[in-house]
Amino acid sequence: MAQAMLLGITIVVTASLIVLGSLAIFAGLWRGGGRADLVGPVADNDAVFILRDGQVIDCSDAGRKLLNSLDGGASIGGNPADWIMLQRYLSQHFPDLDQALAALPQKAQVELGSATERGLVLTVRLHKGLMRLHLNDTSAEGALLAIDRLSFDALHAELTTLRAFARHSPTLVWKTDAQGQVIWANTSYIRCLQQSDSAKADLTWPLPALFDIPAHSNEARISCMRDETVHWFAYRHASDGDDSLHFATAIDDTVQSEAARHQTLQTLTRTFASLPIGLALFDADRRLQVFNPALVDLTGMDPIFLAARPDFEQILYALREKRMLPEPKDFKDWRREIIEMEKAAESGEYAEEWCLDGGRTFHVSGRPQPNGAIALFIEDVTTEAALTRSFRSEIETVHKVLDGLTEGIAVFSMSGQTLLANDAYVGLWQDDPCGQLSDAGLGQAIGLWSERCEPTTFWSRLAEFVVQAEALDEITGSATMRGGMPLALRARRLSGGTIMVVFQPMSVQSWSRRPERTAGGELIRSPDLAAPARDLARMGSPTEMSMVQDSARKPRSARHSGNRIRA
Repeated sequence: MAQAMLLGITIVVTASLIVLGSLAIFAGLWRGGGRADLVGPVADNDAVFILRDGQVIDCSDAGRKLLNSLDGGASIGGNPADWIMLQRYLSQHFPDLDQALAALPQKAQVELGSATERGLVLTVRLHKGLMRLHLNDTSAEGALLAIDRLSFDALHAELTTLRAFARHSPTLVWKTDAQGQVIWANTSYIRCLQQSDSAKADLTWPLPALFDIPAHSNEARISCMRDETVHWFAYRHASDGDDSLHFATAIDDTVQSEAARHQTLQTLTRTFASLPIGLALFDADRRLQVFNPALVDLTGMDPIFLAARPDFEQILYALREKRMLPEPKDFKDWRREIIEMEKAAESGEYAEEWCLDGGRTFHVSGRPQPNGAIALFIEDVTTEAALTRSFRSEIETVHKVLDGLTEGIAVFSMSGQTLLANDAYVGLWQDDPCGQLSDAGLGQAIGLWSERCEPTTFWSRLAEFVVQAEALDEITGSATMRGGMPLALRARRLSGGTIMVVFQPMSVQSWSRRPERTAGGELIRSPDLAAPARDLARMGSPTEMSMVQDSARKPRSARHSGNRIRA
């Protein structure tokens, strides 16, 4: 009995398992038949994709190759990025894809034609929560494309290189269709679009335009706002059939440099405009490039004529017509002077004064500039020249007055250098210190005086007077030349620390002064001024007297040191 019950239970359990297994097999076959019915028969070149909840769960061999080409190796298995890449690719060829997908629940099946006229047909079908996309290339029907392995590897390597170049290139590259919509862009363009102030939260294809491209312009400068800052790009355009390729290279540093240069040029222009010196800048071809208002004011040339950028020779012709050039004897000499003037300006050696009719005087100088340019400066020095001539005339008058005095006068600087010696001094001492390059100044002069005179304490006092600048303003004394002629001596401190020493022969004019005492209390007596006849007898022989008188009458200019040239 127990065996019979065990046998019955075994039979029932076995039958139940058989029934459950059969049901599972039928259920699997029904489900597999549904997906197989959704996939359906497809050609080898057709790409079919099965999606569930926005994820690619299955695809045909051609579809897998297409996904691999979009991202260099995609993997099927519920990756949301697969559908994003696929949708981006399909949107380039089917602009109405988003509207078709939105209307799919009501229509169950939608068929779209390619807008790029490449023979692509997309069929979208919705069945039991699954979406089937069938991409068919009608232009490849019945065509068989054969390619060897080496050619395929070469094409694949080139494709990989081009993708890496487009991904890492700093230049913004994008492609637009005939309607101007962005159908492709590289990584730099997308990154710049995401960082722009007008970027949307989610970018969809076709991408929004980042720049306002000028119409009918192959090359231009374009800009966009990014991080509240204007960024500039150099734009170029190229045609690719009905599509267009666009390239934009960042030139922010170039634009900033040009803006700084423009600002500097404006500053220099304002500075040159306020200068009283006329400026004319010529380029390497000797055409006028820059001039300031002072040039117009000084020369009287027409600003319109100068704005037309005349050449160097035309400028000089215009100056000659307005009598603003020194008039030469003939035209050939004038032409030669023009060529010499240009060559001298190129080397920076041209500088001279133009004495014009009417008494005006221009100081004109030429300076070389970079890249072979030259700059011409014209300065009105009429007032300075007249003042210089006046000073020179006054100085010449003073020198003539000094030469007409009977006293010998010598002036020395603070350092002891001889500044001036008149005719009487040269005739008295037979020495011209201003005409000697080897003149050692006051020290040498004191040695000469003491050598040609009888011993006296005045020379030592004079040396102390020169050193002690704050002691006395004047010292006097006397000395007797070895020829017997008495001298009255006086040293005075002038403004600026210069020392003037005066030698007055007592035979010519009396010199009255009170006795002085030396530092040791010694009384220094003046020569006997009441006996001029006796003084004349002590002068020496008539030959010596004649020599002194002839030297005093010898016509000459006052001798002085310095760089002034006197007639």
